[in-house]
Amino acid sequence: MPTRLWRTIGASLLVTVAFAGIPAQAAPPPRAPLPLTGTAHKAAVQRHVVTLLTGEQVTVTRGPDGKDQAAVAAPGDHDFSVVRLGTDTYVLPAEALPLIGAGRLDRELFNVTRLIADGYDDAHSATLPVIATYRKGSVHPDKAPAGAKSQRKLRSINGVALATDKKQPGRFWKSIEPATPTARALNGGIDKLWLDGKVKADLAESVPLIGAPEAWRAGHDGTGVKVAVLDTGIDVNHPDFAGRLDQVVSFVPGEGPQDKHGHGTHVASTIAGTGTASGGKYKGVAPGADLEIGKVLDDSGAGQDSWIIAGMEWAAQHAPVVSMSLGGGPSDGTDPLSQAVDRLTAETGTLFVIAAGNSGPEEQTVGAPGTAAAALTVGATSKQDALARFSSRGPLPESSVVKPDLTAPGVNITAARADGTALGPIVDEKYTTIHGHAACRGSGRAPGPAAPRLEGRAAQGRPRQHHQATGPEAGAHPGRDREAGRRPRP
Repeated sequence: MPTRLWRTIGASLLVTVAFAGIPAQAAPPPRAPLPLTGTAHKAAVQRHVVTLLTGEQVTVTRGPDGKDQAAVAAPGDHDFSVVRLGTDTYVLPAEALPLIGAGRLDRELFNVTRLIADGYDDAHSATLPVIATYRKGSVHPDKAPAGAKSQRKLRSINGVALATDKKQPGRFWKSIEPATPTARALNGGIDKLWLDGKVKADLAESVPLIGAPEAWRAGHDGTGVKVAVLDTGIDVNHPDFAGRLDQVVSFVPGEGPQDKHGHGTHVASTIAGTGTASGGKYKGVAPGADLEIGKVLDDSGAGQDSWIIAGMEWAAQHAPVVSMSLGGGPSDGTDPLSQAVDRLTAETGTLFVIAAGNSGPEEQTVGAPGTAAAALTVGATSKQDALARFSSRGPLPESSVVKPDLTAPGVNITAARADGTALGPIVDEKYTTIHGHAACRGSGRAPGPAAPRLEGRAAQGRPRQHHQATGPEAGAHPGRDREAGRRPRP
């Protein structure tokens, strides 16, 4: 099997046409590489082997300058282009380009930088997880296509999560590829095939800053309201949640709902912690609210899109307000996570309060699913009431839609600490302090605790009337909102 070395090159005409055929996206933020695996001929050089959806194996060599070179092992005369967008390298088989251009194939399936960062290189994963969405009016088959196994149905986007088998390279692709080289539709009723990528957790003066004590004095402490938290789980034994946990469910394969990362416990405490272990000092915004906990991020703080969509579908049936302090890369709002938010909101009226992300101060950096039109997307401010430098900014690529919708305190928030976790700095045995930048060390993709402030504030009022507990009434900041979500300059 011949091996070809392709240096990073400018896009060919065909690649340009393919990329122009889909909505523009901001250049992906820098990604933190996984620990070195494979062979290194120098300490500063990393090598990873990645099997593509189409079956070819790519050896990615990352030099001391952080740039990738790709050696592609391909049968026959298969053609490839290697394109660099921002800090990410794409290895694009010619046969995939028409489908990428037609919007039927997610180009992230060929982003070898992201595949390595998400742990989908061959040393870390024997499968390539994908999401297949099906054409409107069609029903996806009960049996998965050849070369793949069905993981879970995703009703909200008429899709299914699949794990494609790298031990049978290219078999899945052969079962769904177009009948002719010029066709621009996948077989099997599939409308689009997406990478089932990973998102990460986005990270007590902030409570008075948003006006919570005044609400408490008026009798609004969240009593009788349920808030769902989709995150890394929760410390079910923490005193601040005694009598407040309604349901605790895990959507992470092979892991229970106990929080071994710490982020989910911190977020839940920020929303509805009673402050019992601190004598009330570190009380959440809505301490009377009940919590529905869905674990959608694993013990490392990362989770696949399909886990999160499954969690959203569950949460929308059990709570009027859903907290999601997590996020992926920048998006134009057409990704599966954002689609699920929009459809579930339309179906149930659920309010999804979602962190904007921690990829600021650059513009067009709001991450999915905060890019959903129906999401209440929250940027972060400091305790000095200034927009946090790390907080992601709008507008969205292509559409110039203004996001985030609001800003709220998201820097140096003290709340409950999950037992045995080191997320911090640690205050004491029961509490720790997090802000967005600290919460996403090395990921560049994880928002902070601003969003839980708004969920807690929503729980104090009438959450099903989406924007009635926002704006200055909720401690949000219109001035910083305009700065965070600004449109491109003329």
